[in-house]
Amino acid sequence: MLLTGIIILILLLSLYSGARRGLILQLVLTIGYAVSFWVALKYYQALSNYAEMFIPYPTPSSSSDNPFVIYGMDLLFELDSPFYNGVSFVVLLFAGWLITRIVGGLFQALADLPILRTLNAAGGAVLSFIVHYIGIFLLLFVLSMMPMSIVQDQFEASALSRKIVTDTPKLSQHVYDWWIDQGLNE
Repeated sequence: MLLTGIIILILLLSLYSGARRGLILQLVLTIGYAVSFWVALKYYQALSNYAEMFIPYPTPSSSSDNPFVIYGMDLLFELDSPFYNGVSFVVLLFAGWLITRIVGGLFQALADLPILRTLNAAGGAVLSFIVHYIGIFLLLFVLSMMPMSIVQDQFEASALSRKIVTDTPKLSQHVYDWWIDQGLNE
């Protein structure tokens, strides 16, 4: 329930922040995030080899019980490589997000352009919502691969988080293919 509340709060705040930024500034930021997503998609596998050296993967302690809410027993001891793929992707995306925010700050004056106020606010809100939703999706997807009861209990209690990870159109299947299927084939 806590996770659901946090997700809803973040998405509501994204609408507000996007409306304040306006369509033009939010469009600049969204383009930057899209470029960051592309860079992360291109280089996450190379970085995942280094991530294995620095980030410990919590190994399940028992093979009799499935610690995952979303994944089956067949993946119980094989989600370490997909986990590192996901972490590497999110780290690269976060670095791109920081750079985009710095560059976006240079365009702050665009937020005050006097175009149609309602269109400006609504367009910015929609773009911001989409960007934040994708960020939440990626973070939840990485967390879903951690065999820790504190994390999995939150997924068990939050139908919204499970729905986001498993049923986001196009993205759920693509990320599963990128991180898990390709991670298992490495």
